[in-house]
Amino acid sequence: MSMILSLKQAPAATLDLLVQRPELAVVFWMNPDFKPAKPSGFVVWLTRLLGGYTPPMELPEAPKELARNGERLDLDKAWHALQWLLTQPKSMSEGDEWQVPPPEGFLLGAGEPIVGSDHGYGDERAASPAEVAAFDDLLKRTPWSELESRFDAEALASAQVYPDNWGDSGEVDYVQQYYNKLKDFIAATRSEDLGVVIQLS
Repeated sequence: MSMILSLKQAPAATLDLLVQRPELAVVFWMNPDFKPAKPSGFVVWLTRLLGGYTPPMELPEAPKELARNGERLDLDKAWHALQWLLTQPKSMSEGDEWQVPPPEGFLLGAGEPIVGSDHGYGDERAASPAEVAAFDDLLKRTPWSELESRFDAEALASAQVYPDNWGDSGEVDYVQQYYNKLKDFIAATRSEDLGVVIQLS
């Protein structure tokens, strides 16, 4: 099963609301125009008859403070390599890159936990506009050439960096592609004075 790290823009009021009301996290990630489909009466009757009826999930109503139209960035499977590259040499042992604080450890360590929003890989986190700005400063002074000089497939594999199959051709270009996307996304987020919600799913 793949693990994907996603970031979605949010104003400070939305971040505060999510921390206070984590049940709204599932609604936050949905398109504002999303409407759950209602099964026909016949389908409900038949599934009840066969003993497989599950009532549709009740979604909490989104209050006006919950902005849901921010841009989203999915880092696919490059997220852990990016975290590892950005936290070297601060990460001194296997697994340490999970504990390095922001801005270097932004992807896995920034933000306030949205306790109760766990979708299988830990609670989502609400990173403030100030944290985004500090991360943007770091990214602006860190060219890809610096990260590429740290890129060592053997070291990545030894540190069990997800997805743990380093050594294939094209992986440097793959990670660089997502680094460029991350830089552009964070710069745009900062320009609008927004924070982000970070989800590992």
